[in-house]
Amino acid sequence: MKIERAGDRNTIDRRIARTRGLLQDALIALIPERGYAAITVDDICQRANVGRSTFYTHYADKDALRSATIEAHLRSIGRRREAASQETGSRLFEFSLPMFEHAHAFRPLHHALLASSGDTIHDELRERIRRAVREELVEKGIGDRGMPAEFVIQFIAGAFLAVLTWWVVTDMDLSPAQADELFQRMAGKGISAWDMPWSDGRGA
Repeated sequence: MKIERAGDRNTIDRRIARTRGLLQDALIALIPERGYAAITVDDICQRANVGRSTFYTHYADKDALRSATIEAHLRSIGRRREAASQETGSRLFEFSLPMFEHAHAFRPLHHALLASSGDTIHDELRERIRRAVREELVEKGIGDRGMPAEFVIQFIAGAFLAVLTWWVVTDMDLSPAQADELFQRMAGKGISAWDMPWSDGRGA
């Protein structure tokens, strides 16, 4: 399964986009097999069938490729999120279904990232998910009965990450839509109790 890159080729040369796509897809394929820390630039080049000089023309090192790959995934998720928002309009959270769908489409990759710890890419992906939760909660102005905003953000993000990890790792027989429906219900019950404006975390 390849990353959806429909919008990327509008801003950069097609040949550049193709080469970067090959390198990113190679990294995605290698992570479930070896883990990010064990992968070398030579491994990536061999899998992508490109030379080392070509690799370094596009990326300074393996970590730069990692960041670009995560960004490509996030853009793909963002497009799914925009489409879901237009279709549903009034969902409590828009980020969750696109992420469930993306994890389903790239299950081996997400299994490798979420089931283990210690790899930098694992921690970076988790932080990006927290950021998405933070942006949506702030955007919607969901209250917290005087609790610090960051507490609420960590609570929702942590709950979602726990459910997503459980769903991916255990390979439960739930579709992305079914998993999201359960998450929305549980999160909604908690959110419904919070009706005061955001706290800035400094107290009264």
